[in-house]
Amino acid sequence: LQKNTAYHKYKWLNYRKLAESVVHEKDTIAGIFYFTTFVKWHPENVERHKMYISALRSAGVEIIHGRFLEKHIQCHKCHQDFKTHEEKQTDVNIALKILGDAVDGLYDKALIISADSDLLPVIKSVQHHTPDKEIGVMFPIGRSSFELRQNAGFRRKMSEELLRDCQFPDEVKIGNTTIKRPPNWR
Repeated sequence: LQKNTAYHKYKWLNYRKLAESVVHEKDTIAGIFYFTTFVKWHPENVERHKMYISALRSAGVEIIHGRFLEKHIQCHKCHQDFKTHEEKQTDVNIALKILGDAVDGLYDKALIISADSDLLPVIKSVQHHTPDKEIGVMFPIGRSSFELRQNAGFRRKMSEELLRDCQFPDEVKIGNTTIKRPPNWR
């Protein structure tokens, strides 16, 4: 979801419910995958993220982790060095999963929820190597990619209403544990 705080209330998104809401009645969901990375330099965010991942797992969503790499860069104006972080492996993990599962015949259609044009090569690769497979896209609200739109086999619309309807309940019971939606995600 975009970083606009107006959409924080939709961060407690149940991707299982979202998938069930956008597939056709005749389609069967073969798998739902959430690609993510922990922001370890913000421990309070990691704890909220872990709770969310627990909720996703309880809904049958498979979690695939990437990582952040610490990077030192120099300001072109003041020439001071500073530390930043760069997300690594997420795009590659998505691409490998989509292409590998297509080649293995694990799906007929896949839906990517992203506006990251770095995913264009995997769409083209699937179309080339497994032309019977179809890749669709759903863009987060306020984001788009002309290249993905032009090359996707189909598109689904993400709306605020869809996000609102596909939230986990405020409390998710997992075995003997109850996890709660973080207060700033309301």
